[in-house]
Amino acid sequence: MLQTTQLIGFGAGVSGGLSALTSITAAMWDGNTSGWALSNDDISKTTGGSFHNIRIKHATAPVLDGDFVWQYTQTGDMGGNTDSSYGFFDITEDSTWSTTAFNQGLNSMTNSYWFDATTGTRNIETFEGSTSKTSSINFSVDDQFKWQRTGTTLTLSIAGSVVQTWTGTSETLRFCVSGYTIDKADISDIQFQN
Repeated sequence: MLQTTQLIGFGAGVSGGLSALTSITAAMWDGNTSGWALSNDDISKTTGGSFHNIRIKHATAPVLDGDFVWQYTQTGDMGGNTDSSYGFFDITEDSTWSTTAFNQGLNSMTNSYWFDATTGTRNIETFEGSTSKTSSINFSVDDQFKWQRTGTTLTLSIAGSVVQTWTGTSETLRFCVSGYTIDKADISDIQFQN
């Protein structure tokens, strides 16, 4: 995939107190990785028929404990009917996260900020823990998804428009992805600044 050189809204290098642009490598992923093709900056679901949940958890992975930007291109259409979920959770809830469960256990956590594919393709519903925040958010394949935390406010933007805001998110967070069907959950050009 084409490697971008800047984060939307931040530019290359240091800006707004954030560090220089950093890419995600295949070695940073943990969980049920056997169902995925993991390459630098890209992940692709290769096994269907069950959930294969993965998260960023490795000694070389970013620690997201302050302001950060996390962005990627959504290359899969998520498939609808709870096929895919994506988001962040407090690292103190690592033991609740699941490699095989629907919703990854995010709906059983106190501090999780995430979205799930809903009925039909290219449609999501956002959550905080088990509480639904916003439903029927549409997107297009190849849209840029950007998660940004400033202070204790976390926002999710799709194609440059903020679609969800969570407040009071002061935890150290970990990013995770779930997929059920081949290629539906795929994302590319994953990058972060913190």
